[in-house]
Amino acid sequence: MLKVSGLSKRFGEHQVLKQIDVNIKRREVVAIIGPSGSGKSTLLRCLNLLETPDVGLIEIDGLQVDAERLKRSDAYALRQKSAMVFQHYNLFKNKTALQNVIESLVVTKKMSKPDAEKLGLRLLEQVGLADKAASYPSMLSGGQQQRVAIARALAVNPAVILLDEPTSALDPELVGEVLQVIRSIVATDTTMVIVTHEMTFAREIADRIIFMADGSIVEEGEPQTLFEQPQHERTKRFLGTAFSKN
Repeated sequence: MLKVSGLSKRFGEHQVLKQIDVNIKRREVVAIIGPSGSGKSTLLRCLNLLETPDVGLIEIDGLQVDAERLKRSDAYALRQKSAMVFQHYNLFKNKTALQNVIESLVVTKKMSKPDAEKLGLRLLEQVGLADKAASYPSMLSGGQQQRVAIARALAVNPAVILLDEPTSALDPELVGEVLQVIRSIVATDTTMVIVTHEMTFAREIADRIIFMADGSIVEEGEPQTLFEQPQHERTKRFLGTAFSKN
């Protein structure tokens, strides 16, 4: 359903991604973990072309693009196949929660406003914010804003949802509410790729864990196997440090 072949990305002299190959099945939940600077977020941003790879093939839900022959129409078409949830929410400050959720439905999908609002209210209810439809981002906590962002991602019915450290900007007491919403979405068999530093959460919800370091995929496998019996010394070192902080 989502396939990446030979993906590489350089910023100046720094090689951020090195020949990345990934194959994700429909309805699979994959968590990407690794130290800061390993290329996790860049990989996620490349998947919907917020960053343009130097080389490589990306295929989502049957649509394939070649980074070296990328056209604007290709980028637009690929972005319609995925939805991104960012670290810092990226909500429109001058729009209510409901307006943020339905913006892409009305503008991009050309859905009628009444139909979009009906769907938007249902999605806000799904993320536990039915009573906040008329609230602006400044009136919401960080956890509530992130839940609005998740509802916005769900609204476009994407083939895959990409979540980039969805709890990293939150105060510790707000992390749980966002993780619970993500758990509820996982239960609906949605294909998801999650970059996260929440090791326990990744182990709980992911079908597969990918460990990245220095721009490469070092190791991947089922959560229990990777966390309890990592094969690579770099993985062992990272997990030892990550769990010692918890």
